[in-house]
Amino acid sequence: MVALSYKSDIIEPVIHWSFHDYVEGGQNRIENWRTNDLSDAGKFGFDSLLKNTAKTESHLEWTGFKYLKGEAKKERIWQLDFLADGRQYRGLGVFGSLRRQAVLLIGCYHKGKVYTPQNALDTAIKRAKALREGKAITRERKIKFGL
Repeated sequence: MVALSYKSDIIEPVIHWSFHDYVEGGQNRIENWRTNDLSDAGKFGFDSLLKNTAKTESHLEWTGFKYLKGEAKKERIWQLDFLADGRQYRGLGVFGSLRRQAVLLIGCYHKGKVYTPQNALDTAIKRAKALREGKAITRERKIKFGL
């Protein structure tokens, strides 16, 4: 009997977007947040959000996408939402210099008008400026699309 491989039957998703993490001083700030601040459910929610978002052709169709207001609007900072553990999480980011490149600046929790960490918006603004001025770098986030 011949063993059959089912790998040829798996359809590879079309990936439209790449996601990059903010890195400063050798520290990947997004991966640190994911690893240290999110529960397993939070990690799953974050990973699923990025996996689904990467496959979406237009950023206007992203789950929970919206541009922020005030000072953050001047830096063109946007947010993506996901829910885990009954909490409303946000990934704040900007678009990178490459086509269809999204850069995650900070991860946070948001309830009403209160952000945790409390300085999340100010941090996102500072990080967006640091990227624009070449004072920080990004690292591409590897998203696993397999089963």
